[in-house]
Amino acid sequence: MSRKTFKKVIVTDELITQINPENKKIVERFLREKSTRSSKTTIPAYKSDGDIFFCWNLLYNENKLFTEIKKLELADFFSFAVDELAWGSSRLNRVRSFLSSLSIFIEKFLDETYPDFHNMVLKTIESAPKEARREKTILTEEQVNGLLKYLSETDSQQACWVALAAYSGSRFSELLRFTTDLLDESHTAFGDLFLETTRAIKTKGRGRDGKMLYKYILKEKFLPYYNKWLEDRKILMDKNGQDHKSIFINQNGTPATDSTARYWVINIEKYLKVPFYPHCLRHHLVTEFSKKNIPPMLIKDLVGWSGLEMVALYDDTSSKDKVWVELQNLK
Repeated sequence: MSRKTFKKVIVTDELITQINPENKKIVERFLREKSTRSSKTTIPAYKSDGDIFFCWNLLYNENKLFTEIKKLELADFFSFAVDELAWGSSRLNRVRSFLSSLSIFIEKFLDETYPDFHNMVLKTIESAPKEARREKTILTEEQVNGLLKYLSETDSQQACWVALAAYSGSRFSELLRFTTDLLDESHTAFGDLFLETTRAIKTKGRGRDGKMLYKYILKEKFLPYYNKWLEDRKILMDKNGQDHKSIFINQNGTPATDSTARYWVINIEKYLKVPFYPHCLRHHLVTEFSKKNIPPMLIKDLVGWSGLEMVALYDDTSSKDKVWVELQNLK
């Protein structure tokens, strides 16, 4: 039961071969230069965005050289993206960023070839206001506890994976980066309530290495699932002659991949009978912190944000959900 999104495809291998060769050359040079200072996920995303834009340019804009595309034609593409591709604000803004970065590259490195070209993307196309494009899933504490109980009885690894997501707020891409040497039961923080990773790990952020952060995990809630999985993991590792530090593994003992974790997502969704995506556990953790009146400044530090505005964005509580000690004054 995946979250519902609309998807229309205008990119095919056949169309890509017909894209203006000069446009292809410019994009390839841009991506090579960009890869020297960008994360591994940025380049494939930009490549996908470029394929879509230039296939549209081929089909609807005479396959024009990028440096000759007019302002109104740029506006036509973004109108097409909204009306025909049903893009949301996040995708629109990402492609806007791609086209602007491509333009800056041309201005900086190809000015001798295209001396009259100027970046007009940001001035021509306004940033789309952020909006929710998919059905949001808000899990209750009872649902999370029920899920963990079910998984602990059927698959200790999936239980550990969910517990790590639920009690650290880590993103999908971060969960598989956890290794056994990152977690030490004696390495704690905030009054011994949280495990603190022994070193910073890569999280979402700009640059090839992203943002390096120490992660904090609710100790008492997480450890039972972690320790149970370590026992089962050792048996599976020994059986397959494997020796590495990745916490999550495949059936043959090798480190788990994104495709392995996506299979777990499908299994979890079948049990919950609601759309499930790991990021909803990040929302759940912030919401539970807020219910217990943990100060927003501390929530920010525990999750690893740079600004307090993110706390409000992820907090799904209302005033009625919280425990107000001050109400005792009314009695």
